[in-house]
Amino acid sequence: MFKQFLDQATGNNGYLLTSLGIFMLFFIMVAVLLFTMKKDEVKYMSELPLKDDVK
Repeated sequence: MFKQFLDQATGNNGYLLTSLGIFMLFFIMVAVLLFTMKKDEVKYMSELPLKDDVK
């Protein structure tokens, strides 16, 4: 199925590679942010839905 799609998309390889690059860059950036996040911040965010502090 994908091979047929790629065969029919002649001349559009730039669009395919660009969209794949943007997709990969986004998820790599999210992974880096998650791994560099402080543990206190993760704990604070995980407890937010459970708090009843209404101001």
